[in-house]
Amino acid sequence: MSKWSAVDQEYGDNDAGGSVEDLVPSKHVSSLEMDDDGINDEDFPSYYPKPKPQKTCMWYGATILSFIIIYRTELCLGAVLAVCVGIAIHDFPSTRASRRGSNSKNGWKTAFKNAHIDHDYSDINSKYDLTLGSIDHWCLIGDDNKCQCEDPLVPMSKRSSKKWSNQHKENMKVATEAVMTLIDVSSTKDWADFDGYMPGLDDGWLDRDEDDWIYAQGARFGDDDYYNFQGDDAFGFDFDPNPVVSAGEDGGAGGGDTRRRKLEKTGLDVVFIGDSITEQRQGTAHGEDVPAYVSIKEVFDKTFTKEKGGEFNGIAMGIAGDTAPNLLWRLMNGENPFGLEPKVWWIHVGINDLSMKGCSEEVVLLGILRVVEEIQTTRPNAKIVINSILPVKRNVDGLLEHVGKNHKDLALRKNELNLMDNNMSPKRMHVDLWPSIVSINEELSKFASKHKGIKFFNADEVFVEERDDAKYLKVDLMADPVHPNLSGHKKWNNAIKKKLHEILKDDL
Repeated sequence: MSKWSAVDQEYGDNDAGGSVEDLVPSKHVSSLEMDDDGINDEDFPSYYPKPKPQKTCMWYGATILSFIIIYRTELCLGAVLAVCVGIAIHDFPSTRASRRGSNSKNGWKTAFKNAHIDHDYSDINSKYDLTLGSIDHWCLIGDDNKCQCEDPLVPMSKRSSKKWSNQHKENMKVATEAVMTLIDVSSTKDWADFDGYMPGLDDGWLDRDEDDWIYAQGARFGDDDYYNFQGDDAFGFDFDPNPVVSAGEDGGAGGGDTRRRKLEKTGLDVVFIGDSITEQRQGTAHGEDVPAYVSIKEVFDKTFTKEKGGEFNGIAMGIAGDTAPNLLWRLMNGENPFGLEPKVWWIHVGINDLSMKGCSEEVVLLGILRVVEEIQTTRPNAKIVINSILPVKRNVDGLLEHVGKNHKDLALRKNELNLMDNNMSPKRMHVDLWPSIVSINEELSKFASKHKGIKFFNADEVFVEERDDAKYLKVDLMADPVHPNLSGHKKWNNAIKKKLHEILKDDL
């Protein structure tokens, strides 16, 4: 048996023919010979390498063309993105600077436009209509993170500060004393009969442990005083916050007329609430006496105390550094006690929200409106005056703005913000705030014009001088960039008296 036959039997292949040599090509047979024998190079690999194709210019051109076709969309989008990023980076500093007043070359031209509040809040009718959803940006510089803004709709206290707490306590005493003065002249009882009571509402009576007046809880004549008529409640059995006094009452002819005249003389006409500018009228800052403010307090007392020759009776309750949320907290915690029913509430707040917290114009506006709505909620029939935010001095001449073509307002240029930084409080932003102040005041005026019982008082009439080419702050009326001096308060008080006569003409 041949070797090939043995292989066939081993693997069961009896159809194979030829020899083993037929399965492997001879080393001496060339590829040409195999082609002649009918062997296909594609089916049977050659033992010799094939030549590589030559890369011609056409090949390179086709490759480049393919690349362009495949990636042309990505290239176009990438180019567009690069241009957009470049524009954004270029415009970002100028936009932010123009809001602040002028680090950019032409920012001062658009500062008033950038400070404009786009959303209209003039139709707000209650505190429940105020929301944060429409706020465009929280911070004055245009973003939402680089400021210390508080929620303008939420009351915020500073009870961690001892000075603040002491001044808040003093304000509660002022409010409570005003209420007690009305009780004293409207009630048939002689308050001197009550143990512990001293004229002038001395601290010994207020600070008794069993007395909750100082915390403005029982002081509201609510649950435990007027309505429940508890037998052991000294304030319950004969106090009426709205007494009806008849002629001849009190046992003598004309006694009621006498008491009525006394009530008219001691009735509270106006309550001023606000920040450090309001606290100036109390002669203090953070609750501590300030010699320069003593004369301001004396002028205020003479102007707003009838017993001292004033035309109106008024009290002032302010705390230095307060924002609108701080004032809101104070009103909700003792400075608006039950029985405090002035004819007019005079609100002045907002500059600290803007210059110390760095809040945007819209956030500052919301905070002020929230205070207004709180008073309206607790005193539906109250008359409210919103005082404009006073201008801030930013250069030695008091220049506030230029008047451009077509009377267009133009903010200060960088070289005009020349007030030395050491003359500005380090707690305040050293930027031009006038465009922002104008924007906020415009919105407050619009709001007041649409609501009965709410008035807007524009203090620019007192503190701003308009010339042909520009507007100037009257620097002779300012003690520092923010606070009026004695002359400023005198002129301001006179303007306030005129406004009160206008508001209360039917009551006087």
